Order: sequence, then structure tokens, then C-alpha cells
Amino acid sequence: MQHLLVPTEVLFGKRTKGVKIIDVAPGSLGAELELQPGDTILSVNGRQLRDFIDFRFCAGSEDEVTLEVIRADGEKWQLEVEKAEDEDWGLDFEHFKPRQCANDCIFCFCKQNPPGSRESLWFRDEDIRLSFLYGNYTTMTSMSRQEMRRIVEQRLTPQYVSVHATDLAVRAILLGNDKRDDVLAKIRYFIENGIDIHAQVVLCPGINDGDVLKRTIYDLADLHPGLVSTAIVPLGITDHHTEKDKLTLVSDDWCREVIAQVSPWQEEFRKRLGFTFAFLGDEIYLRAGQPIPLKSHYGEYPQIEDGVGMVRLFLEDLKKLLKSRKSKPNKRIRGTVATGKLFYPALREALTQINDRFETELKPLAITNRYFGEGVTVAGLLSGGDFLKTRSEIQGDFFVIPESSTNEEGSLFLDNSTVADLRAELGIPVIKGGRTPTELLDRLVTQY
Repeated sequence: MQHLLVPTEVLFGKRTKGVKIIDVAPGSLGAELELQPGDTILSVNGRQLRDFIDFRFCAGSEDEVTLEVIRADGEKWQLEVEKAEDEDWGLDFEHFKPRQCANDCIFCFCKQNPPGSRESLWFRDEDIRLSFLYGNYTTMTSMSRQEMRRIVEQRLTPQYVSVHATDLAVRAILLGNDKRDDVLAKIRYFIENGIDIHAQVVLCPGINDGDVLKRTIYDLADLHPGLVSTAIVPLGITDHHTEKDKLTLVSDDWCREVIAQVSPWQEEFRKRLGFTFAFLGDEIYLRAGQPIPLKSHYGEYPQIEDGVGMVRLFLEDLKKLLKSRKSKPNKRIRGTVATGKLFYPALREALTQINDRFETELKPLAITNRYFGEGVTVAGLLSGGDFLKTRSEIQGDFFVIPESSTNEEGSLFLDNSTVADLRAELGIPVIKGGRTPTELLDRLVTQY
């Protein structure tokens, strides 16, 4: 590798574009180039950078690269680099500011937050980059031609799309706008250019269920395999929703009706496509009081992050844990494991089997959601205050909270209280439970 640093000018007090470096790995190509946190890379081979995805695309596969860099002190440099194929840049960049959604969806959770909620809950993102990186869903309603070309050029695949309904009039009602955006045309464009799509339908009783849902699912199935899968998840309404009058609450009977309607389609798709294709969210089965489908139903779990198949993965891991692990913990493990009311029956059964097998003393505890309202029963929407209100029911030497109840950093609850706050109030260790029984038991053995 060779490089040449050419000072060009010094810039002070000027706002610059590009991507700012926040970390440089020791021994990496970036370190050899003497790049430092605070430096900003403006362009690669003359192409201006909008974000770190641009950098990866422009600089990742090239063996001769010219970087335009502004140092943290304002000095501007040009670096000419000969890069070996296996060399790693070792650069970590500042994250981009997400693009905000232009829709006004009648079921949007940003309309349902209590005062004082975590700041990020109020931001409505609609960003193709977040869709590619994290599986966030976009509606594609305000997507520009430039963004569409970028997805194809940079192979930002797969993309996750909130379709909700292929009847454009119904979709406009759900999205809260008058725009008759032809989402199927955009999806076809991406599929024709090699971009995989995963779709989502947020199912709202009386609006996009019934015949509207049937049309939506069959329209999307006609685009398989490019349209890889579709998740059908139920509407959620909190006590703080500002447009409740436009919506009908999800009921247990309605969930049973949805299963009865969709199950024959799933069987047809398995025969015709070799794949279930249209998946119902776990919440629908749990609320209906019906068994979670078997492992074969979910294939490679393409919609796992949308709450589709998580319970099945949990149950499969439980079977594996009970079968494969022979030894018991060499210390007494006695504490309380919390979850939302929806998942409580499954957790209770799992902990009964774990206690019997490993001689642990784990008590399941169903937490009532008072922060968003008692109708919200999923574990991921429990707040620190909700946990604290159950302190009189906590038994044992530690308290386990659901993995999904804090932010990505693992410290902040939805009500802006922290795990440290909860630990201080309870006076016992607070442990995140992981996503599976194996993770739960391992953490209790190692962290407590």
C-alpha cells in the first residue's frame, strides 16, 4: 500500500458535508494513513459522500482510491491510496440523521406516546438506509428517483416495505394522506433490478382486513420470489392514541377470524411457492389462544424482527436446552423473571420445565403496562416504572427484565428511566434476560 498526503487548503468555521470519523482501529489501513477521530472524508475518487454507506460502496472494492479529507483542525488533504484487496480501512463513522416520514398514518405509534417518553419514540423515520441496515419498514410514498437509483446501484438489498394494502384508496386512508402512491410499481422496479423485498401489513380491524387483505396478500404473492415474504401484524393502540375514533381495537375473536382466513392461503402458498410466504405475527396466535406454528412453518424466519416466529424460536431453544445440557448450576439460582401479559403463559411453562430440570427457583411475573395502558400487553413496551410498581411481588435474589424493554445500548427504558435507576430502587441485581432460555440461564450463571 502506498499513499500520498497533499495539503490543499485550510478551512475554518465552514460547514462541511461528508462523513465524520469517530474511531480508527489500531493497525488498520486508516491508522496507517494517520486518519483520526474528528476527521471528515468528503469524497472518494471525486464522488461526494452523503453517509458511511457511500464510503463503503465507493471505497470498498477499489484498489486505487483518492480521498479528500478535512482534518479536525480544518486542514484539507488529498490522500492517494493503493489498497490491497484484503486490507481493512478500520474506520467507524458518525451515524447519519434519518430521513423523517411524510405520512400521517392513523396507527402510527408516535401518536400514542405518553408525555415524557424516550425522545427517539417521537421521531417518525422513513429511510431506505435504515431499511437496508436494520430492517426498518418504509412506505416508499415519498421516495425520490435518486433514492430508487441508489438502492439499485449500491445493492441496498433487502428492502422492507410497509404495504398495508394494495387497494390504493384504502392505503391512502391508512397512511393519512390523499396520495395514491403505486407501491406495487415501485416494488416491481426493484425486483426487476435484483432487489429483494420483504413486505409488512399492519392489520386494522374493519379497514384492511377481510377481502382487502386477501387482495393485498395475493397481489404480493404474485411477485414472489422477488417479494420474499409478507408479515401480517395486528394494530396496537395505547391509552394515549390521539385518533382512536378512526380505529377498532383488536380482539381475541378477531384474531381467531384472521387465523381462519389466512391459514388456507398459507397452505396454498406452501404448495404453489414451496414457502408459507404470508406470516402472521406471534401476537395473533397468542391472543387467539391457538398453538404457535411449527418450526417448518417459518423456514428461515424472514420476519423475525417483526415479531413473527420469536415464540417458536424460544420454544425450540427450550427443547434443545433441556435435552442437551446435563449439568446443573453449581450455585443456587433463585429470582424473578418478568414479562408482559401476552407472553406470560409461555414463560410460565418454560420456567416450570427449567426449574424441574436444573433445580432453579425462577418465578415468572406478568407485568401490567400502566405507562401505555393495560391493553398493551407486549414485553417490549414495558417501562421502568411498570417494573418498579411490582416490587412487592418480586422474590429471590435478582430481577430479570425482558431483553426488548430497553434501548439498543441496553440501559434506557421507554419512560427515560434507566436500568441503574431500577437496580437502585429494588436493591438487587437487574439482569436482561436474553432472547432464549439458553441465554437466560447462561446470564444467570455468569452475571449473578
